Amino acid sequence: MRGLQARGRRLARTVRRTLGLGVRVSPYTNIYHCCTQKTASQFFREVYSDSAFFKYTGLHVKPHREIGLRSAAIHRPLPTRTIAYLYIGYPAFKAIPKPSSYKAFFLLRDPRDAVVSWYFGVQGGMVQTFVIPEMRRQVESMDKQSGLRSVIDILESLGYFEAQRSWVDPEVAAQGIRIFRYEDFAADNQTFLADLFAYLEIPMPSGELDALVNRRGFSRKTRGRQQGEEKVGSHYRKGVGGDWINHFDEATVSHFRSVTGDLIDVLGYEELSSSPNEAVSDVGQRPPYGSSSE
Repeated sequence: MRGLQARGRRLARTVRRTLGLGVRVSPYTNIYHCCTQKTASQFFREVYSDSAFFKYTGLHVKPHREIGLRSAAIHRPLPTRTIAYLYIGYPAFKAIPKPSSYKAFFLLRDPRDAVVSWYFGVQGGMVQTFVIPEMRRQVESMDKQSGLRSVIDILESLGYFEAQRSWVDPEVAAQGIRIFRYEDFAADNQTFLADLFAYLEIPMPSGELDALVNRRGFSRKTRGRQQGEEKVGSHYRKGVGGDWINHFDEATVSHFRSVTGDLIDVLGYEELSSSPNEAVSDVGQRPPYGSSSE
């Protein structure tokens, strides 16, 4: 009997969601969540797919799986009444045909942490894409530092760093597009979502936001493991900012700089004061250009 009741409740929720019953409609026809890979996109997809999110927006989630950031292009309008998370640089985003009423933001992550996340991800639970098998073959045949440097080179070839740099443009701020930071998300999922939802004008009460985070948060996905507790090979490996400093040696830091130039400074992150083992305590904490804390 209880099983039938549970199925009945699920069916009722599906009907309400399909018909839009009791749903508050977002003032925006489309919302564009722009990012690069390894910025918790699976977490956000689940948040956007949650019935509570739909209840306060009326938006369906539209994922975009193009991994080659340099070649990413969307030539047609996205379906109306959707929130899309897009692996995309600013020029490609700018070219998307858009409705008159939309909202957009970019989620930025320290590219050095992204390198580390890619390095461990391709050896473990990362979703398969066209680039993963080749990256895995290269990484698994190398020592750790050589593997990290190989990942840096591959991400450069994909346009990963170029895409990040493209959002640090005065035009982005002039368009009212906000840059959020992965480091803020990693530090406090709930506070981050409250800030993001306020920006997107999503009137979700705090109690329902609490429940949403409890359903979709890091510890739920890792069966109780807290952010900062590492499990190599897991898609949710560690979930913190600044971890690159535990993995880059001086040669890898030098290689990263030679490949990316002044990217770290442009994005507003801290360079090392000397060697990786003598890092300043606030690495990665300087707010990037266009962030809310400016």
